[in-house]
Amino acid sequence: MYVIIIGCGALGTRSAYSQLHAGHEVLLLDIDEARVDMVHKTLGNVAMLGDATEEFTLHSAGINRCDALIATTGDDAVNLAACQLAKFTFGVETVVSIVNDSADTNLFLSAGVDSIISRTDVILANLAGTLLDHPMVELMTLNDRNEKLVSMKIPRNARSVGNRFRDLALPYGIIIALIVSSVGSPFVPTEYTVILGGEEVIASCPVEALDELAYVLTDQRFSSLVA
Repeated sequence: MYVIIIGCGALGTRSAYSQLHAGHEVLLLDIDEARVDMVHKTLGNVAMLGDATEEFTLHSAGINRCDALIATTGDDAVNLAACQLAKFTFGVETVVSIVNDSADTNLFLSAGVDSIISRTDVILANLAGTLLDHPMVELMTLNDRNEKLVSMKIPRNARSVGNRFRDLALPYGIIIALIVSSVGSPFVPTEYTVILGGEEVIASCPVEALDELAYVLTDQRFSSLVA
């Protein structure tokens, strides 16, 4: 899988490391030459200097063969522009973005971004999951689409552990957006990704399928988790 990551900051670099460790091809894009040089020193020749909001830059990065684009910059305008170009100009199948300002959430959803991850909501969800010991935590409602963005902590003894996503009977309409490893490294999974205990799975899910999704991945019903 070929993944383009926008932003050579801490989140982008950690995401790239995880993708490389999983055996994927990765390219980071950033307009900051110092950050690009730092990636070259730490991860190798996997970063390119350029503006991800320009078609020429994305074309030069090989976006025509890109399987997924992840926007991780601290500027929502840059993230949104890069995602829209990837999705509608180049036809990238999976587009994921960090949203820095929660007020921009609906803007990203209406613009066709497949999955959005709020920095604040993920932090709060992790805290809630730790304090309440709940494997599934709601992050947000996805606009008026009757869907939820949820975070699930996979128990180490869950029956899903050791299986690939493609081998599980996941409910219709599920999009697995991101996995955060047990050591805190995020990466975009594929259907061949093997589920490991202790990982956090972030997914969008129709409201009516939350119970089934929770059961397939964590062996617990969502209705019992929120009771």
